Amino acid sequence: MTRINPRLTLAILALLTVSSVANAQTDASPPYNCENISVDGNSYNISVLKSMTFKVDGVPKEDHPSKIRVDYQLNPCQAIVIPDGETKIYCKADTWVCQDTKLVQEEGGDPKTLFLRTIAGSAPATDSTPAREVAPSVARAEKIANVEDLPWNLTLKGGNIDGQDQSAIITFICDKTITDEKAGPSLTKYDKGVVYFSWKTTHACPIQVELPKADGMSGFGLFLRIVAIIAAFYLIAGMAYNHYFYGAKGLDLIPHIGNDHDRIELRQL
Repeated sequence: MTRINPRLTLAILALLTVSSVANAQTDASPPYNCENISVDGNSYNISVLKSMTFKVDGVPKEDHPSKIRVDYQLNPCQAIVIPDGETKIYCKADTWVCQDTKLVQEEGGDPKTLFLRTIAGSAPATDSTPAREVAPSVARAEKIANVEDLPWNLTLKGGNIDGQDQSAIITFICDKTITDEKAGPSLTKYDKGVVYFSWKTTHACPIQVELPKADGMSGFGLFLRIVAIIAAFYLIAGMAYNHYFYGAKGLDLIPHIGNDHDRIELRQL
């Protein structure tokens, strides 16, 4: 019958453990923070937009009997802050992007809100629906002609309308001529549950270029750390094994090259 080498088993367990830890550290992404956004090595800061709720007017549908216009409210940094006493004109709490469907008055009066629906936001689970998360994510967007800096996308999720998942994609475009903090996005389109916005602002420009490091550690440094963890794990596990199975004490606790016969003799002494 084949006998399992205890030292080999310990080494394999150590490698598997360290590999799992290293993969978890690499795959884990930091929480979204609009003050420190990183896209392909470039850093962005749009936190100046955090304190405002931006309203984007849609285009009235001329073919509807009573002219309907679909507007949007959004905040690219956090859930929309609902002012006291104005809950009727805002989506529910924890909404980042709100769809506001309005009836346009023929007489030129103020449009009237018909219903509000969440495009992006978070919501707890209920008896009939699972929990929903806004899950902000950023990625490089396609290059735009005559724009020097590459644009980038902010994707916000979590909405659901009539069983269809909803989300918003905001394309930030660096435009150093637009310095007004109140200059909001433009509505591009709404297609199959996804609403697209285009946002030109100086705040969409990179504030610095970073080295492409996953966690601030070089490959060689990560290798050394893994080796150190393996060595420590092997040492501790080996000492415990030698003490438990062979009754070793003192320096004999330290794992070293030898055979089980030597260990048996040690235990008999």
